[in-house]
Amino acid sequence: MDPNLKPVRHSAFMAGVSPAEVFAVVVDFSAYPRLFPEIKQARVLRSEAGKVRAEFRGNLVLPFRYVLDLACDAQAGTVKWTYVEGEMVKDSTGGWRFAAEAGGTRVEYEVALRIGAPLPGFLLHRITDGLVTLSLPAMFRSIEREVGRRR
Repeated sequence: MDPNLKPVRHSAFMAGVSPAEVFAVVVDFSAYPRLFPEIKQARVLRSEAGKVRAEFRGNLVLPFRYVLDLACDAQAGTVKWTYVEGEMVKDSTGGWRFAAEAGGTRVEYEVALRIGAPLPGFLLHRITDGLVTLSLPAMFRSIEREVGRRR
């Protein structure tokens, strides 16, 4: 991971849901195209004992493709990923943490992302930060709706 990348963090409280319910939605990668409009295809390439390699394709201003290795730990309530390869997305690390909190679950998300596009670095950094920051509240709402739908 590029040490110059600064992670974007977002935290929210989801009332009336358990960490396990939120975890189940986040690790259901095949549901991502239905949950997140920018993701057009998500495919598990390999899965074994809490480790998943998944490919994501989509469009967010420009088409993108990337592959992540994800460590999914239901007991700890965490999902952490590292970048494997991609087109347009050139690097990414991040993760989720789900913790029981009075009456619900505290969901924490962190992502550092580097996009490769023919733009000046400062502009690309602003666009990347803006896209991630703008999409986070909608992503959290979509996960919360899906937990409710699965009940």
